[in-house]
Amino acid sequence: MLTPDEIRSEFNTEPLDLFWKFIHKRQNVWHRRVIENKSPPWTDDQILQNNRFTNIYRQLDPGTQYAIQNILERDASREDKIFNIMMYRLIGRLETHEDIGFQPIADFDKEEFEDSLKHRRDVENETVFTGAYMVAGYNQMGSSDKVENIAVLFNQIASNQSFFSELLSTESAEQAYKKIRSQQGFGNFLSYQVLVDLLYPVDCYNGQSVLPFSPDDWSSPGPGAQKGIKRLIKESTQVDDLRIMNWLRENQQAEFDRLGLEFPYLSDESGSQIELSLADIQNCLCEFYKYDKILNSEGRARRRFRNSEGRSTEELRSIYEAAPRISLDVE
Repeated sequence: MLTPDEIRSEFNTEPLDLFWKFIHKRQNVWHRRVIENKSPPWTDDQILQNNRFTNIYRQLDPGTQYAIQNILERDASREDKIFNIMMYRLIGRLETHEDIGFQPIADFDKEEFEDSLKHRRDVENETVFTGAYMVAGYNQMGSSDKVENIAVLFNQIASNQSFFSELLSTESAEQAYKKIRSQQGFGNFLSYQVLVDLLYPVDCYNGQSVLPFSPDDWSSPGPGAQKGIKRLIKESTQVDDLRIMNWLRENQQAEFDRLGLEFPYLSDESGSQIELSLADIQNCLCEFYKYDKILNSEGRARRRFRNSEGRSTEELRSIYEAAPRISLDVE
């Protein structure tokens, strides 16, 4: 078993420093925008000014807050919450889930679900699915129409009661991930996103989560995170990705201190500091890869940042003010 110092020696110093500096700058953008209510630009970093990067804390993503506030905090069974989180994450657009409404398993109607999605797409001319990531595994379900295949997929999931009981009986986060992954249409990336949602503490369970695990228990690095890790470590390393991510999770404060960076951590309702979770670190590695790729002229981001197209600061504050277990008060 390698010691923390031995794992530390597997990192390349300059990329590691850049990783923490990127995280620090990106969180400061959020802090200056939302907490300090400053006008743009919120950073002098041209890459951050011109390209869109997700929040350092996954729970600050408005889409994640939608999942927490409108699905996980809902007065419904754990099975119904799992079903809706899976549906919401596969569809990928909160506006679509908001439009079709929360779907209790017992009342799920395949034809009604399909008609609702087609009406949104064909009559309202609204985008139904996300374009942020690729979703596959349902394209052999009998139709060339994505909406029809998705309806078949969720009808199968709703009819598989053993899936929900087995998922709720899993004994580890990794085991739960594999159970979600066993469902058609849910690949590595999507299954992990569903898992992390189900691990958020919620008020309706007195601070417990739908599944009895923590976002710090285990992680499955997606393709972007794996590429981010490769930029941080030596080519000769034999340390696996999960141990690298755990080291970053456990040493974040020491690393910020080493670099003289005052990181604007979130606080909970009691004023206690909320450190970046293992799930947050996984996400940061993916975003760091995008940042470093642009910095080294190896490519560009898929999405440019345009403040006029996003939510206003007032909208963001209203989302966060309603967020359970996050405080916007800064002493």
